[in-house]
Amino acid sequence: MDIKSRYEVIADLEEKKRNLIVQRDSLDKKLKEMERGLKELMRDVEDKEEAIKDFKESMEQEKETTTELIESVNASLERLTKVSKDK
Repeated sequence: MDIKSRYEVIADLEEKKRNLIVQRDSLDKKLKEMERGLKELMRDVEDKEEAIKDFKESMEQEKETTTELIESVNASLERLTKVSKDK
């Protein structure tokens, strides 16, 4: 049979009380950490939105440039094909 002395019971209760106080006092810190994490995520989202906006703005020009390069390559291929046929 496990019988605790009065002093052991008091010591156990004091330890539980200390642990509960530490737990309670750490809640504010935990909340601030969570809020900081959320702010960082929101900044990341804003950065991604800005990157998407910038990409959309430059996308049309990029498409035009790529199309011109494709046409240039096609013209070069046609010239090479014509030269090969002429030989």
